[in-house]
Amino acid sequence: MLKEIEKAGKPYIFRYRSDNDFTLDEIENSYIYFQKRELLNDPFDSTPDLIELKKNDLKKLFKAFEVLVGKKQVKYIEKKLSPKQLEETIVESIPNFINKHGIACFSLLPGVNMPLLANYANNHKGLYLQYNIDLDSTFFRGLRLMSYQKELKKIPIELLENEEDIFEIFYLKLEDWAYEKELRLIKENFGKYHINRNALRNIICGYNCSEKYIEKVLRANRLNEHVSVWQMEKPSEHNRLKLNLIA
Repeated sequence: MLKEIEKAGKPYIFRYRSDNDFTLDEIENSYIYFQKRELLNDPFDSTPDLIELKKNDLKKLFKAFEVLVGKKQVKYIEKKLSPKQLEETIVESIPNFINKHGIACFSLLPGVNMPLLANYANNHKGLYLQYNIDLDSTFFRGLRLMSYQKELKKIPIELLENEEDIFEIFYLKLEDWAYEKELRLIKENFGKYHINRNALRNIICGYNCSEKYIEKVLRANRLNEHVSVWQMEKPSEHNRLKLNLIA
């Protein structure tokens, strides 16, 4: 794995994790947890407030609502709601539609980006995982770079014409976060999604990672014979990493 650990850029991506039992479980059972939007650390990340629904006639409104909630509910609601009430209901359903999706965050950058280890790996006490996306292309289908903007603008949506544009909401962040070089993957629901075990290539523990936690990482990694475990040395030079092989 020595050659791989030195690589950054396609097909290699990195996932930063804290020193907790959830991280160990992901490693041991070969999955990635896709979390709810409201649990992200940026309150403006993927906010439904940015969706601007375009006006439609009544027939289009019902079709649009079907996209969000399904045919059965639409048939019932069609008998109960006026056009104005229907439009209000559609607007109210958009947050639920967005919030049911799961989000997993990755980065193009290895541990040379100190803020990532500080922010997402418990001040270097956690670790980061190196994946090769080519080794599970089905799982990683739809992986996209974030678009960083000076100002988050409304996304106009006409659900029957450009309903797929609603997913753009997941890939927009303020440029304050651009240092993360984030890639993002969206699944239909939040929760655990299993990944080909071979896609995980290396585990790199932060320089503040305790011996006790490293022992737990080694136990969690026992089924991954192809995965090496490393630990960073505390950097003494800017933008230079030194890694020591543990196992």
